[in-house]
Amino acid sequence: MSDETESCVACQIVAGRLVPTGGVLRREHGLHLHGVAGPTPVAGWVVVTVARHVRCLGDLTDDEAGHLARLASRVQRAQREVLGAETAYAVSLGEVVRHFHLHLIPRFPSTPERLRGPRIFQFAPDDAVPASAQEQAIATLRQALG
Repeated sequence: MSDETESCVACQIVAGRLVPTGGVLRREHGLHLHGVAGPTPVAGWVVVTVARHVRCLGDLTDDEAGHLARLASRVQRAQREVLGAETAYAVSLGEVVRHFHLHLIPRFPSTPERLRGPRIFQFAPDDAVPASAQEQAIATLRQALG
């Protein structure tokens, strides 16, 4: 393992050395669906991480990209149907964690305006939901996804 992958939080999650709140929901087709690593201002924030250490969406094979799109779509539907989200964001930046991952973030009717859109990434520590709320949302999503 290279120094880059050894220090990569996404590689740590894929390898099972780091377990985010709520754990891993699914492993399929070289993808890992898991809770966001760290506090979250909205319960049900999940991430799809590609098992291979690649930098961006353009580095995926067509097969990987197809599986990613289908999984992300299923998750966003579940975030709306079983968590009550009004919509769900799909965001990938790759500036902090340079390993391709896609954030799937539910946005609820009650989400404050200051936490909507890209501002969701600028939440204050006081905005974080209790870990138990994230764990419950992850368990609900896991059940809905089968």
